[in-house]
Amino acid sequence: MREKSQKFIRVNKHSFFAFILAGVTIWLPLKNSWAQEFNVPTNPLKGRFVLEQKGCITCHAVKGDGGDIGPDLGQNKFYGSFLQLAGIMLNHAPEMLSRMRQLDLSYPEFTKTEMMELIAYLYYMRYLGEPGDLYRGKILVKEKNCLACHSIADKGGNLAPAFDKLGKYVSPLYMAQALWNHGPEMEKQIQQMGLKRPKFEKNEIVDLSAYIRKASQSPKIEQVYMSPGNPRKGKTIFKQKGCLDCHTMQGEGNDLGPDLTELDWNISVTEIAGLMWNHGSEMSAIMEEQQLEWPSFTGKEMADLIAYLYFLKFTDQPGDNEKGRNVFTEKGCVNCHGEDALGGEFAPDLSTSKSVVSPIDMAQIMWNHAPVMEERIAEKVMEWPEFSGSEMRDIYAFISSLTSVKKAAKDQR
Repeated sequence: MREKSQKFIRVNKHSFFAFILAGVTIWLPLKNSWAQEFNVPTNPLKGRFVLEQKGCITCHAVKGDGGDIGPDLGQNKFYGSFLQLAGIMLNHAPEMLSRMRQLDLSYPEFTKTEMMELIAYLYYMRYLGEPGDLYRGKILVKEKNCLACHSIADKGGNLAPAFDKLGKYVSPLYMAQALWNHGPEMEKQIQQMGLKRPKFEKNEIVDLSAYIRKASQSPKIEQVYMSPGNPRKGKTIFKQKGCLDCHTMQGEGNDLGPDLTELDWNISVTEIAGLMWNHGSEMSAIMEEQQLEWPSFTGKEMADLIAYLYFLKFTDQPGDNEKGRNVFTEKGCVNCHGEDALGGEFAPDLSTSKSVVSPIDMAQIMWNHAPVMEERIAEKVMEWPEFSGSEMRDIYAFISSLTSVKKAAKDQR
């Protein structure tokens, strides 16, 4: 297991090597009517070890490291909130059970913590992005007219700091942060020179960063890593930097800019940094008009801020209990659990269950219950229920509402 883990770290070191060393804490409150704290594990990459310990990599690879029976979990991008990802896993259970019987493998069961770590890891992998493309980065330096002002290895302009100073930074987030901090100054210089302000799409910042590291004359012994960020700190930075002066977040702030909770953050850390940079010109004009100070970032503040924005979509929004009731019926759950989930021949009364007290509990129990579920479904000649969109969170809302109603009735007595 250690050899596989070390190989995985080597392959992806530019994305998260320092994160493993830093062991930063990631925490976000669940911002909805469930009124619970939704604790993301201290290190989302722990889910990698869950994959190994449970034998998942016998069938699944992670960026080429592991088996090839199931999909490569590093290449296939899984999008969605916690419960949506849990639904994707559950949809996969029948095929997985069949394959495991053929291979004489044991079905993996998860503790609550393991389920949380595994799903957080699946969610986090796309955030880390891909290694940079050196050749593409070399082309981008020319396409974006970077050398009109900057130099690298003594080639280029002298109107701005040499890129060689950035060569020691392994994480492309350092470059993204430097770009942002110099945004207004760069904007004026670009206008004076009659050039077009560069924009960055998809993986371009990480490609550019990879080329700068390779081409710069910075001593390699000085290499500096940066963790991908701490969302809890990022939330504080979001407020400290005055972002609420323009943006709305969870009912707070102003509407000069978009409500960030409504945007799609299913992209990598460097793509988010690129979006921020592309928005910078418009933002600079608004801030100047409003006489607001341009926010500057030091240390790993930008990494923390971006991590906070990214994890906004991990927590589930409140579900609809009436829709959940319909899903519960349509998916055939009533055939075992009975009407209103009050219990049946093969299943307990969910309205009195003390096991499902959080979305994590529900995801864990449903997964561990899959082999028994498969048997009951076969006996009743039913189809395996598949969950998409908001169906998992609606079912959770339905089960929670039943528990609340029974508790209220008991309290009144």
